[in-house]
Amino acid sequence: MLKKWDILFFILLFGIAYLYSYHIILFLRPCSMHQWRQCDGLSITLNYYKEGMHFFNPTLNNCGATGDGRTCPTECPLIYFAVALLWKTFGYHEYFFRFLEILIGFAGLYALFKLTQELVQDGVWALLVSLLLFTSPIFAFYTNNFITDTPGLSIALIGWYFFVKYYKTKRLSFYNISIFIFLLAGLFKITALLSFVPLVVIYVWELGRKPEDKREKLFINPVSQGIAIFLLLLFIVAWVVYSGYYRNLHNAGFFLTIQHPIWELDKNTIHIVLNKLYTKLLPQYFSMPIIFFTLALFLTLLINYKKMNRFYYWFILMVFSGCAAYVILWFSNFDVHDYYLINALIFIPTTLVSLLVFLKENYPSLFNSSKLKLVISIILTLNIYYCSVQMKLKYFAAQQYNFIIDEQDANYWKWYHWDYDAHTKSFETITPYLRNIGIARDDKVVSIPDKSPDISLYLMDQKGYTEFGSNESQDTDRIREFIHLGAKYLIVSSPSYLDYTWLKPYLKNKIGTYQNITIYNLKNLN
Repeated sequence: MLKKWDILFFILLFGIAYLYSYHIILFLRPCSMHQWRQCDGLSITLNYYKEGMHFFNPTLNNCGATGDGRTCPTECPLIYFAVALLWKTFGYHEYFFRFLEILIGFAGLYALFKLTQELVQDGVWALLVSLLLFTSPIFAFYTNNFITDTPGLSIALIGWYFFVKYYKTKRLSFYNISIFIFLLAGLFKITALLSFVPLVVIYVWELGRKPEDKREKLFINPVSQGIAIFLLLLFIVAWVVYSGYYRNLHNAGFFLTIQHPIWELDKNTIHIVLNKLYTKLLPQYFSMPIIFFTLALFLTLLINYKKMNRFYYWFILMVFSGCAAYVILWFSNFDVHDYYLINALIFIPTTLVSLLVFLKENYPSLFNSSKLKLVISIILTLNIYYCSVQMKLKYFAAQQYNFIIDEQDANYWKWYHWDYDAHTKSFETITPYLRNIGIARDDKVVSIPDKSPDISLYLMDQKGYTEFGSNESQDTDRIREFIHLGAKYLIVSSPSYLDYTWLKPYLKNKIGTYQNITIYNLKNLN
């Protein structure tokens, strides 16, 4: 029998998911924020499904410089491979991907609920901490999505649940399970190990402690536990090396894999990125009041370090330092890549759980205060509303925006939904038409305009090329290069492109029209 708090957790979790329109979004094709990266992951999955389950040879629909589309993301393609297996069994349905990510995300939230309950022995606080994470717009958006960052964070939370079980019971079986789960988290996304690194630091510190130091140790069997940590790091490094080797072998530059630290940028660029990080990305990380509130709590804990448990003090300090170092090292990517912040969300629950332990040990009356719990419940409710508005803004054109959204953001998303419907949505249903006019899946096409590697190519399930990697869209030599690489057809989704002089030589053999899309044969142009 589930305990009453478990039942209440799932009732509230599914209720919030309903408010976020998860039941509708589940059946949507990849769209909205970072559709580019969504389609890259789906493209790898689709090619596993259609071209053979060759785990170590992932490919994209975009054929790339070598013409075969072989490339490898930084993350290990475990989830892409798993979804492809589901498609092999039950048929090609994108909602299997979304549903699997939802299951992992909800499992992570439940693990956070249970580990908080284990540490503070209070169901209300466990509910508030775990459900607050679900009010992060990036967590809520990408949990029902096709990007691996949220599963990475969620799996890390599951790893922490088992580590807490080890911490409470000193049973090595729980420790070994936690290490295996942390390994999975790191393979899903290496940044999911932001909260694991402090454990490694603590392990090394404990090895250096003098024998006469009688303070309780976290690691009770340093040899076997150290081997487990070493194996985890070995597997992570092995995958990073292999993925880099695979990309270099196939000259594939589709994924961001190089650090772009803040010190490599000029002052003007730093100012631009900082402005976008503060005004655009941080409100997607969490509502600004929660960010400032958590930072204030973090500083409060640091000031009261003498009253804190040593483990919690050093742990939250290292988690914060790791998140800050991560932002600094990848700084130039925080102008638009909101999902890069997902694994830095670990700072919020670790700070809140540490605070609760601190209050329970030092201020039990405040910890047990019904009034304080009521205030935090109201804050949680307001953040659920905030996140719900953000979700609907990104998915639904008819959404009526309110005081939470500034006019600039509202106008952008209104334009986005209009532009998507006018130029891109037709790709979602064009595949049967392409097959009817004789274009096979492996017939390479050139799809323009499309600055991404795979949005249009994946949506129409077509091999070929886009404008990705081209500094000039009006590049007749590039079209000629694609023809040399085997492109047979030109697909133009913007009618305005048909008036470009540079494109005229390739518009001689029109073979079809589908909504806003025009299709041309690139053979026999002379």
